[in-house]
Amino acid sequence: MSAYISNDLNMVKELDPQRHELALLQEAYLNKGGTIEVLQGPSFVPPPVRHEPPMVKAKPVEEKPAVVMRPTKMTLREIEREERAALATKARAVLVEQVKKLAETMSYAQAMERTGLSRKILFTMAKEHGFSFQPAGYRNGWSANRGTIDEALDAKLAERIKAFKEIGLSRNQAQGQCGITFKTFVRILAKFDIDYPKRQAGPHPAFFPKPAQS
Repeated sequence: MSAYISNDLNMVKELDPQRHELALLQEAYLNKGGTIEVLQGPSFVPPPVRHEPPMVKAKPVEEKPAVVMRPTKMTLREIEREERAALATKARAVLVEQVKKLAETMSYAQAMERTGLSRKILFTMAKEHGFSFQPAGYRNGWSANRGTIDEALDAKLAERIKAFKEIGLSRNQAQGQCGITFKTFVRILAKFDIDYPKRQAGPHPAFFPKPAQS
């Protein structure tokens, strides 16, 4: 720490007695064999040179290719289901137009013989799409068109019934798939000599008598 030196002469003169007294005390201490060690003051050490690291250019960010989401199995199933539903809707629309055209000149009975569809299906189509069939041209069970059979339609129904037999459908299931009445189904079996087995009843459940109540 550096001493403060005043330029004022009066202050310097005021400190002379103190310096004189300090010099006498120092001299007496040395005469008694004492030593005075002069301590080295603090030295200024410059800080180490700081070396800045070289500037490194940042690498350009590579653009990753866009991730393409592949359809999952569930998505494929939904697509296939929608496609089947669209095809079924289109096929039904074509069938409705055909039946609607027949309804302009035919009754329910005639349309049933022509298409092989049941009366219930024809009635539902007519109700949903706003058309009606011609009234029946008979009274008291007599019909001028009764007995008219479409041979091509019968042959087509026979082929379908044979196919349903091969895959193991029951009679009721085959009749439902063809959309025909039971009477028409039996007539096709007899006409084309189709041996369609009837489903046998399963085994009866075991019977255990109830214990007698006391």
